[in-house]
This record gives sequence, C-alpha cells and structure tokens, in this order.
Amino acid sequence: MNDEQLNQLFQAARGARPETSRAEYGFETRLLAALREIRKQPTPWATLAWRLMPGFAAIVVVTGAWSYNVQSQMGAEASLGAGDEAAFAGLLGGE
Repeated sequence: MNDEQLNQLFQAARGARPETSRAEYGFETRLLAALREIRKQPTPWATLAWRLMPGFAAIVVVTGAWSYNVQSQMGAEASLGAGDEAAFAGLLGGE
C-alpha cells in the first residue's frame, strides 16, 4: 500500500460520521444504573469510619465531661500534696 492509498483511506475515515443517536438513547438511565451498581459494593473501612466520626466525637465529649465531673467531686483528696510532688519530682530526676 502506497502513501496515496493510505491518505485516501484516512480521508475517508475522517469524512465518515458514525451513527450515535442509538448510543445517546437512555444515557441517563444507563449512567444511573452504573452508579447504583458502584454504590452496592461494600463500603471501605475509611469511609465507614468517616461516617461514624460524629458518634466518636460525642463519646469523647461525654467521657471528658464525666472525667472532669468526677475529678471536681473528689476535690483536694485527689490532688497531690506539696511533699508528694517533691518526692515524685525526685523520683523522676533519679534521686
């Protein structure tokens, strides 16, 4: 095949317009069906964790409030005395 024949074939291919009306029919329906199939697949763990994040945040807030409330009710009994702090500092310092 020479260059002239090849150029004629390329020109004929460029001039031909394919019939696309059949492919356009029902495009939205096919697209939505494909998206539904994708959504039916199992959810990855990262997406599931992201969706559960508000619940996790609520648990952290409730636990923090409960801890603060218990600590404030214990008052001075739970805090270290001056001698205890010095002994603890000496223990950490290696003395």
